[in-house]
Amino acid sequence: MCRRVRYAVAPLLVLLAAVLAATTVAPPSAQAAWRAPCVPGANRPTCIFWSAKVVFVADGDTIRVKLSDDPTHAVKTIRFTGINAMEMTHYSKSARNWSGACHAIAATSLVDRAIRRSHRVVRLAAQHAASSTGARHRLRRSVWVKVDGRWRDLARLEMEQGLALWMPNPNEYAHNLEYRILAQKAASARLGLYNPQGCGAGPDADIPLDVSVNWDADGNDKRNLNGEWVQVTNRGGRDVSLRGWWVRDSWLTYGAGHVPGYPFPAGARVPAGGSVRVHVGCGQDTDTDFHWCRHASAFENVTHDARHMGDGGYLFDPRGNLRASMTYPCAAPCWDPLEGAVKLSVHASTPEWIAVTNTSSGVVDLQGYLLKLHLGGRRDKFIWARPFRAGDTIAPGETLRMWLQGSPSSDTRLERHLGMRNYVLADGGNAVSIQTYADAVVACAAWGRASC
Repeated sequence: MCRRVRYAVAPLLVLLAAVLAATTVAPPSAQAAWRAPCVPGANRPTCIFWSAKVVFVADGDTIRVKLSDDPTHAVKTIRFTGINAMEMTHYSKSARNWSGACHAIAATSLVDRAIRRSHRVVRLAAQHAASSTGARHRLRRSVWVKVDGRWRDLARLEMEQGLALWMPNPNEYAHNLEYRILAQKAASARLGLYNPQGCGAGPDADIPLDVSVNWDADGNDKRNLNGEWVQVTNRGGRDVSLRGWWVRDSWLTYGAGHVPGYPFPAGARVPAGGSVRVHVGCGQDTDTDFHWCRHASAFENVTHDARHMGDGGYLFDPRGNLRASMTYPCAAPCWDPLEGAVKLSVHASTPEWIAVTNTSSGVVDLQGYLLKLHLGGRRDKFIWARPFRAGDTIAPGETLRMWLQGSPSSDTRLERHLGMRNYVLADGGNAVSIQTYADAVVACAAWGRASC
């Protein structure tokens, strides 16, 4: 009996081995590049993979390697795709000589340890072989290390511990959604960067602060830079001085004093219960509105396609603590407490108005939400957005009606005039929605040929 089982199983084992060999992602040889799915378990998109030997770990998102299939043995600089770690200020092969911004050494240490465990052999991956970044033409790649007998995405390991910001790329997009979800999970758990006292207690550590990003300016973002802004809101009971604080997006652009982003002026403060805004473009600063004075858009727009584009706004205190942040769009499931509590209705012909009705049993506070007019009914394109204001509350059964034309001087609590000169609600069809800054849709209304 045992002999019959042995001989019957043997052909099945041979067949199983053949199937596994056909389905396992592996290079055809140690020297050649090969193509395989970028993300294990997914069929698309596919990436080109290369084998390489690491010669230097620069920081948490940059290494130098020699490609196995390069007969010249030239050293290539590799920039990790999809993430941005905090910057090192002193690079060295010896960890004892490392120095850098808060959390920079932690990210670099994780990368260095994982590469050592992989015996400095890594796999590099890219959807496009020519992908590069920066004036130094660093190759943009995912980096894989062999840990405990299996290949692991090194950037994913960093994102799981909250040691890097999510920085999606429209060309190398395979990991954009995956990393965004990991970033938002790390933020919820206050891991790594998202621990508001991870660099030691900063000033006013007891004051709750929020960050909101208006990432889609009205019209063309490049022509309306001040329509993009990041807002800091003080939920506490006293003013907070912003001296030595800064805000930034996911991309690293140095400001005055080599600060990674926009440094607030010495006299800036956010009042108790109030907010200040940093506009992306140039302008005259006031107590509540500041200007980054960039000459290009800072915040990526959301795309609801395979690229899964988005961005984030980040507020750092003088010690380097990330005190508040908003990564957008929100990860699925993307739910907000206001969902189902309000109903939108639209009158697209003259006189034009949009109405918000409270259908719940409690008071609805609309502050922190946006009213958006879509472009041709598209989910991720908008003609304009209007933030609701402090005090925009609606009691159960009440309706807030917003007339698109008319003077704001005629406003009452439940009657609002947006002061638009032209008629803007297309009779043929479009959509309006109430959304969070993180792109969660609370309510939507469409008319004509459009749909929500």
